[in-house]
Amino acid sequence: MLIECGFVRATTSEGAEFTFTPSLGCIAALGSPQEIVRLYAGLHEASAARDAAYILASLCDQDDSTPLIGWTDEDGSHPGQMPEVEQIIMARHLMQHGIAGKARPGDSKDDGKFSDKFEASEYIAAARVHLGLSSADAEALSMTEFQMMFEMKFPRKADGKRDVPTREEYEASLAAIEGRRAKRPES
Repeated sequence: MLIECGFVRATTSEGAEFTFTPSLGCIAALGSPQEIVRLYAGLHEASAARDAAYILASLCDQDDSTPLIGWTDEDGSHPGQMPEVEQIIMARHLMQHGIAGKARPGDSKDDGKFSDKFEASEYIAAARVHLGLSSADAEALSMTEFQMMFEMKFPRKADGKRDVPTREEYEASLAAIEGRRAKRPES
């Protein structure tokens, strides 16, 4: 279990273990791209306890997380063994690693820019195309893992730019190759 990539394990006083996976696939299952961002934002608002419980229940690898996080029914609220404040902290940790990533804190030029949606499918596709992963393997990555792997595959140059061509550079290179092929004599 890679805690530094966002994966978490919690154990009750009775010894029951619960694991939580902030993978791109699990994050996508939380709701629409806009709902995912609203849930993350809700962890810093009055709805934090409710949103944290939903996130933990959704990202838990076990079928029944109620002994740990509790539940609400027609009889009211039934707390689990984990206090609400710890649930909020854990949910924030999972969402940070599942959405924003923490591979290189403070390294991104996009720090602080808001987006009202999180398109997990784009990152899953990028992991499949650029990192050569299967759908299942790409969906299992946390955003932190994705960032670390992408950085290893496409390291930054000394000037801070990635060694990946822009679309325009790529298309110009393809045009040049096609031009050279067209000029070659037929064999």
